[in-house]
Amino acid sequence: MATGDFHLHSTASDGVHSPTWVMETAAKNGVRVLSLTDHDTTDGLAEARRAADRLGLRLIPGMEISTDVGKVDAHLLAFGFDASARELQEFMRSMREGRKERLRAIIRILGDHGMPITEARVLEIAGEASVGRPHVARALVEQGYVRSVQEAFDLWLGNGKPADVNRERLDPADSIDLIHRHGGVVFIAHAVYMGEDYAEPVKQLVAAGADGIETYYKNYSPETVAYHEKLAAKHGLARSGGSDYHGLGNPDDREIGDIPFEDSHVTAFLRFIEENCADSGKKAP
Repeated sequence: MATGDFHLHSTASDGVHSPTWVMETAAKNGVRVLSLTDHDTTDGLAEARRAADRLGLRLIPGMEISTDVGKVDAHLLAFGFDASARELQEFMRSMREGRKERLRAIIRILGDHGMPITEARVLEIAGEASVGRPHVARALVEQGYVRSVQEAFDLWLGNGKPADVNRERLDPADSIDLIHRHGGVVFIAHAVYMGEDYAEPVKQLVAAGADGIETYYKNYSPETVAYHEKLAAKHGLARSGGSDYHGLGNPDDREIGDIPFEDSHVTAFLRFIEENCADSGKKAP
């Protein structure tokens, strides 16, 4: 298990477990420094911080943002920003509204394919969270239309599938600039999901101002890790690691901290955060 995990989701967005549960489980797994990176929201951060303080963990503010590089869906991880900044919170609020519009479009498509579900039920499943496709998937499982969340994505909700609905996303440069203005840094998340030739979108994101790349990601092979390390060196990027934990039970899921992220790389990441961020999660002596 790694001592650092900087890509975690909770019920504040599309994760299954509460921020407190995520912190407690991380501590049990030997993680000591971490970041909660829910989609387009910091709503889980206060609860996570209370739990982290109680458990003696170091919590770095985080968030995952969806952007587009041409036709490629590119996710960004923001770290160490001032989560109280009004402009930042207004941006996230607008992104969450976009998620609701996308939900309505997905529900219409599923209904046209003989799988009616209601917006009210999906929102009930989401609770106070920023609603996303995993909540729709759970509603499909509940109604018996599919056997698992993974099957819902494989057949209907995944990229390029019938109910894959695009929603408005900020240009990467605008998103990165917003985070930079409020004291944070931005890393390219799970670059392998940007397609077979993801070196090009990585290059474009670097040109847009990205600071780092997620290099030590859940089930990356040693060869994939080595390639990301070369990309980082080529573009002068810092390197992060994360399990992308949601708790959905998908076949490629890993437990919190179960990532190829050696202590020396965790230390290097923390040094970068401390040198470049408004909130590094480190308490003053």
